[in-house]
Amino acid sequence: MLDYRIIRKISAIGAACAATFAMVGILSRGVAEVPRVMAEAKMDHKTPGYSADVAPILNKNCGSCHSAAQHKSGLVIESYSALMKGGRHGQVILPHDAKASRLIRMIEGEDDPQMPFESDPLSAAEIAILKSWVNAGAPGPAGNEVAAIVKTPATPDIRPEVNVISPVTSVRFSPDGKLLAVGGYKQVRIIEPASGSLRATLSGHADYVRSIAFSPDGTLIAAAGGEPQSQGEIRIWSVESHQLIKTLQGHKDCIYSIAWSPDGKTIASGSYDRMVKLWDVATGKELFNLQDHIDAVFAVAFSPDGKRLASASQDRTVKIWNVATGRRLYTLSDASDGLTGVAYSSSGREVAAAGYDKTIYVWRVAEEDGHLSQSLIADEDSVLALAWSPDGKAIVTASSDGSIRFRDAATLNPISVIDKQPDWVQALSISPDGKWLAAGRYDGSLSLYDVTSYKELRAPMMVFDLKQPSNGKTSKEAAGR
Repeated sequence: MLDYRIIRKISAIGAACAATFAMVGILSRGVAEVPRVMAEAKMDHKTPGYSADVAPILNKNCGSCHSAAQHKSGLVIESYSALMKGGRHGQVILPHDAKASRLIRMIEGEDDPQMPFESDPLSAAEIAILKSWVNAGAPGPAGNEVAAIVKTPATPDIRPEVNVISPVTSVRFSPDGKLLAVGGYKQVRIIEPASGSLRATLSGHADYVRSIAFSPDGTLIAAAGGEPQSQGEIRIWSVESHQLIKTLQGHKDCIYSIAWSPDGKTIASGSYDRMVKLWDVATGKELFNLQDHIDAVFAVAFSPDGKRLASASQDRTVKIWNVATGRRLYTLSDASDGLTGVAYSSSGREVAAAGYDKTIYVWRVAEEDGHLSQSLIADEDSVLALAWSPDGKAIVTASSDGSIRFRDAATLNPISVIDKQPDWVQALSISPDGKWLAAGRYDGSLSLYDVTSYKELRAPMMVFDLKQPSNGKTSKEAAGR
């Protein structure tokens, strides 16, 4: 990495030389030329504007962590007034003194940690603009200057040129086990697991439905997803009438996981925006925004008594939260890579998680502390999904190595494996009576397995309809091109 202090020294020497040559030129042309040359120099080195120059740099490099929704360290950079207010450590901008301004010092790496955190540093040109603006007094938007508005670009509608089918991105049994909800691209399909017959299609979702949860009484179903880098959404439907009841919005990126509290009053959501949110089901309002993860949150799970929530993240941690207060109780940080799944045991005394490092971790958890009780490299590749059986005796994982593995929850010893899956199994759900396992794959297929014999109930079924090319060409013609 370049040492910006060396760059600054070189720049200072260059600037001094340039000034010397300029003065020599002025003297050679005479004193009458001085005003014109000085005016040109002032024009070439005008003060950067907040809206035109400064705001775009901050929004691009700092907006993901210092927005109104996340405000890491209490700092928000979405407006001039919020930026000048500073954060928990005080002001970050000291007008006329870039060298002493906390923002500049952290961007240049003078203070730890260097910002943007765990990302590429700002370019020398961007740092120069910010320093010039601060040294000029950090002026705000001029009266006739239109404030910079960061607009989210529209997602292009890219139509397929070959026949395609939606992958299965989520599955969930209803509390009585009589229905199975299957999520895919922009829709949820409700089927009868025993017969495979279609009961309903819930359409109109913004993008992939990445997680599904039934209310404890089975009357409502929540389906979560949203547009990447835009907005997450949770749609709540009536299971009986198949009518949309309400939509919950607040995340600034797609939602990867939701869970419904055992008392039916609260929904938890984890998003790529690094946030965990708790929602009041009755009003649809956000109760708490739990912000302590520093990377995408891929899984959330309530404890059986509903008092605690576990969240698993790409940042390699599981965090345990107090649901009533929104307070983080503690962090379980034994994993060596990102975590994709998390589950409580039926007793609520253990939490299991797994992810990219192929390892299952099981922690013993209490009110204010937790410790790792066992771990095992369980698969040959990343773990894509994890489920804990309702009776607490087995942990099931699906891996990108093409397998579904059953392990004894007490020892993590293998019980059985269903290998040679036709494609990645991205979603797992065990029926409430523990008899059936639903497995949804990337190729759009769904299988039901007998948990006792590990045999399929029937041949894999394609849940979603084949989507034809929009231009009317056949798949053979499109593929030939």
